[in-house]
Amino acid sequence: MNKAKKAPVHHSPVSEHFRGSLPLFVNRYNEGFELREHEHEYLEMVYVMSGEGYHYVGSSMERTSKGCLYILPVGTSHILRPGDTSGKNSLIVYNLCILPGFIGMLKSWLSSYSSSGGLWSIYDGEPGSHIALLDKAMRFREPFEQLHREFEEQKAGYETSMFSILLQLTVQISRQMEAADEYSGKAGISGMHRDMSGLLDYVNQHIAEPLTLERLAAEAGLSRRHFIRRFQQLTGMGFSGYLQHKRIELACRLLLETGDTIENIAKSTGYRDLTHFRQMFRRIMGTCPKDYRKSGKS
Repeated sequence: MNKAKKAPVHHSPVSEHFRGSLPLFVNRYNEGFELREHEHEYLEMVYVMSGEGYHYVGSSMERTSKGCLYILPVGTSHILRPGDTSGKNSLIVYNLCILPGFIGMLKSWLSSYSSSGGLWSIYDGEPGSHIALLDKAMRFREPFEQLHREFEEQKAGYETSMFSILLQLTVQISRQMEAADEYSGKAGISGMHRDMSGLLDYVNQHIAEPLTLERLAAEAGLSRRHFIRRFQQLTGMGFSGYLQHKRIELACRLLLETGDTIENIAKSTGYRDLTHFRQMFRRIMGTCPKDYRKSGKS
């Protein structure tokens, strides 16, 4: 029996995605079986938002799931496939495509102001290579969502906003890779401190959501007691106290910057009980939400 021939790899030119002179392209895509293996004339970041499946890179295959980040250089062929064909657990990704010349411009510009030359090494891979990174705390979700929103809405200044987010994302990725290398090399308090810092970023970004010590401790790979001790060392506060202060801090911004009702602000900052929200607000700010709004706007 003859083995079926592999379908040819699709070559994706710059003209396939990029708009005008903008050196970035972003989309959100529900992976299926329509696309075939492809390689590009541009750099690509792929961030898995949800679901599970498989990532084929050249002749290799690896499992992929929520929080996986891939950086694919020019000329690296790949394809993602969902693991669940029923559609109940969709494999949804963000694709960020970057013209390589733009990375060169950023390197040249920032070299005069920074000694962090290694920061850009994440984009220096050879054709056929790739970087794979697991973002368990989903720290990269927000910048990818922001990039996609700016790209789709195209409000005034969206190009500048996208460049700014890309710079921040580059720093975040580089730091996480450095932390992962250090942790695997030392596996000590330094690496653990960096991991806790990442979890703290996650808490700050999801401050209005239900967050539990047990869940965060499990993410950090620590016992509940050890997590509490490490959290106290990092923030100078207990977990519950930190959560309340950050939620009230967000409520203060919403009271001054929006016209939303106090009840809605309470809900949007993680409080389901309005009385409890008012009690916590007075305890931390020394006044009630209504008076805080009045004094701030006056």
